[in-house]
Amino acid sequence: MKPMMTMRRPRRHGQRDDRMGRNSWPGWHLDRVGAVARKDLRQWARDRQALTGPMLIPLVLMFLCGILFGFGGDEWNVGLVNEGQGAHAAAFEAEIRDLRSNISPYFRVVTTDADEAERLVATGRLHLVVTIPADFDERIETGQTPVLRTRTYNINTDMMKNARLRLTRAIQDYAAAQMPGAAPVTVTQTTTRLDDVWRRTFIGHSAVILAVMVGSALNAAIMVAREWEHRTVKEIRLAPRPLGDVTAGTLVAAVIAGGINTLVTLAVAAAVFGVRIPVGRLPVLAGLAALTSLACAGLGAAIGAWLRDYRTVQPLLMITFAGSFFASGGFSSLATLPRAVQAFDRFWPPTYVFETMQAQAWMIAPPSAAPVLIGGAAAAAVGVGVGAWALSRRL
Repeated sequence: MKPMMTMRRPRRHGQRDDRMGRNSWPGWHLDRVGAVARKDLRQWARDRQALTGPMLIPLVLMFLCGILFGFGGDEWNVGLVNEGQGAHAAAFEAEIRDLRSNISPYFRVVTTDADEAERLVATGRLHLVVTIPADFDERIETGQTPVLRTRTYNINTDMMKNARLRLTRAIQDYAAAQMPGAAPVTVTQTTTRLDDVWRRTFIGHSAVILAVMVGSALNAAIMVAREWEHRTVKEIRLAPRPLGDVTAGTLVAAVIAGGINTLVTLAVAAAVFGVRIPVGRLPVLAGLAALTSLACAGLGAAIGAWLRDYRTVQPLLMITFAGSFFASGGFSSLATLPRAVQAFDRFWPPTYVFETMQAQAWMIAPPSAAPVLIGGAAAAAVGVGVGAWALSRRL
């Protein structure tokens, strides 16, 4: 008997081959994309490491930085020793105690005992000790200049600098109150924000921006690397789905998973750190977040395809994005960063995302977000292209 031969039905002109192929990726269909996305999301929901890992960095940075550096307000610990007995000494003491921003007092007087203050400043428990001398009133009444004695714990920190500047402010305000109209300069202040933004709120919002980036990138990398970790990449190669379907489905799943991570982070930031976003700014913020998420998902898919190892992918992306949080103005505004970092930030894309989203959230009249939205669309196209290229090379 002759062996039975199977005849393959010839393809009509324009008909696409449904098998996995290097040149078949543009021909994707929504049902197939949905099937890949559902598969990746089911695996994501069952994997505790993948579920919690992308949320770990933004939440840890939010709590660590927010509590250590911004949760107690804006006051610095000082000692205040008043050796004077007159009205002028009492008025100057009140000036120091009452000096404040529109967030909180500038100083927290921890002790008024001279010996205790000396001990605390020597051990670094106080930034500054101010001593009002016994002859304070006498010198003022006789037209002489009184001399304040200060002792500082002069480690070069922001707090030490601010403690000195705030003492100067207290002296200026006291002098202006004693001699109205004698000040040579008057300051008129216009702010870029309606009210001062609490440091913890600024950090909490920055952690939400970080969650947008790290959530999509890390989830995409994990979803792709998992195929090699679980040895299911052969099934993916043999499955009757074009590469475009696989790429699109993975990116959709990564963006959805990253969105869930971001919403959880936002809920914590709103409940604990007081983040409140104006409703009118939500469309711009959501649009930029979506474009950023898609760009990061594409790059994450490329990294997952090339490294193919969960244990390598996770720390690499976590460290990169954690560093971006500090270097791109997430912890402190760009103006406070060293010059070398500011020069680096001109070429580091996350910087523009942090800067624009923070401006949209807090400023009274923020700059136009159109240039960054256009750049975000270009970055999303590049990210998707890089992800598709990497998968076509590895699958």
